[in-house]
Amino acid sequence: MKKFFALALAAAMTLSLAACGPKNDPSSSTSTSGSGSAPGSVSSTGDQKFDKLVMGTSADYPPFEFHILDNGVDTIVGIDVSLGKQIAADMGAEFEVVHMDFDNLLTLLNQGQCDYVIAATELNEERAKIAGYSDPYYSDLPPVIVTKAGNEGNYSALTDFEGKTVGAQMGTTKADIVTKEMPGADPLLMASVVDLVNNLIYDKCDALVLDGAVANKYLEANKDLAAVDIDMGEAAEPYRVWVQKDDPKGLLPHINETIKKVTSDGTMTSYIEEANELSSQALEG
Repeated sequence: MKKFFALALAAAMTLSLAACGPKNDPSSSTSTSGSGSAPGSVSSTGDQKFDKLVMGTSADYPPFEFHILDNGVDTIVGIDVSLGKQIAADMGAEFEVVHMDFDNLLTLLNQGQCDYVIAATELNEERAKIAGYSDPYYSDLPPVIVTKAGNEGNYSALTDFEGKTVGAQMGTTKADIVTKEMPGADPLLMASVVDLVNNLIYDKCDALVLDGAVANKYLEANKDLAAVDIDMGEAAEPYRVWVQKDDPKGLLPHINETIKKVTSDGTMTSYIEEANELSSQALEG
């Protein structure tokens, strides 16, 4: 199943996105070496050179970004983290990834608390007004509605969720589906997908709307959950890397160069396969 899913993800790589907003929770971070320098530290010799680059993400979204224990150390890994690490490596910089609340990522980015954001985030008009963005690097599967196993047959259309509590990650296109396309549904919007899934498992809500790849991972890991058979259409916008508005640090040309390389030489496929294998180790909290 994992191998099939990796191939399906690789084939779906035309490119897609989710969201970001305001509030710092650097509850954990992973660094490839350790100078402790601030985001975007610059040496004054020759061309602009970044000694260290900090990636912001919300690490509750396997297979894109999630926590595992690596030799007993809480470590953030995933498809997006591999891309972020490669961007830093191609620029000759030390890499660090920092976990923050998903709905606050772009705000924290513009406050200088990280150099770029990679968090399975789609392009929309609101985000484009406040941050710069890269070329596409990935397209997700269509969204999936998830409910408790045995309840999936109760729903055949979005209107069937009237009077039901439906969860989604706040600030995302999935939240828009709940609030705008499910008439009469009671939205449960939370910052953490892990918390949403726990709410569903413990009957605090009736269903969740998740990105396709993320939904598949949770369905794979928990046989008490099931997908609702409702056609949610195609994936929306491709995922992109986000930088401060107007790219004052000049990161986008380097980021786009790395994206072009990894999406054309098969490297992205290896990121997907590795993340699929590691996602079975994803920590739940």
